[in-house]
Amino acid sequence: MRRKTISQKMKMLLQQEVESICPFCNSNDVDHFQFHHIDENPENNTIGNILMLCPTCHSKITKGDISLATVEAKKQGLLNKFYKKDKEMGKIINFNAKVGNAVVGDNNKVTLNIKKDVKKSKYPEGCIGAANVKANYISYLITRYHEYKEWEVGKENMNYAIFQSGLKKKYKLGKTRTIYHVPEPRFDELAADIQERIDRTVLANVKRSKGQHKNYETFEEYLDETQS
Repeated sequence: MRRKTISQKMKMLLQQEVESICPFCNSNDVDHFQFHHIDENPENNTIGNILMLCPTCHSKITKGDISLATVEAKKQGLLNKFYKKDKEMGKIINFNAKVGNAVVGDNNKVTLNIKKDVKKSKYPEGCIGAANVKANYISYLITRYHEYKEWEVGKENMNYAIFQSGLKKKYKLGKTRTIYHVPEPRFDELAADIQERIDRTVLANVKRSKGQHKNYETFEEYLDETQS
């Protein structure tokens, strides 16, 4: 099937719907979010069929780690919350979007608060953040590191900021900068740094003791996975 371009208006609505946060892992790196077609039909760009989320969770859906039932339930919850919140603020539009067997809205009418000024930060040319695929891979590695550390210390004891602050210090980034401001020529170095930190976690050591040595996909494997 031929992929149909998602309109900018639709993208704005989808970003508002998730409040610029991945609905599965709470990542807020919205500059690199992707769009998942729930029915796997890239021509079906109705609002009830598209979910905005981070590339890591998108990959999990593609691989089946997140089930279709979970995706449909998440989308339904987002729709219910989004349209209820904006009930008195927007304008009425008609559509026939469905999630699973549920029809969204009463009599196919929903209330939207359509904003035209959703702003996205831009990374300067030459930064990793401006190279979308490389930025997504860095995001994938960071998520993997957090998953391993959560296993070790518990999610409630995690301090997610410490990890990135250490990297920012090494790469001499200012307070207002993120690791996605690292120059693109240092991509391999940054990826290797994060991979090494993953390999030093307790969970990685446990897996090694059981003969399991794979803790993450290489960049080449990640490319094959996302482009297939």
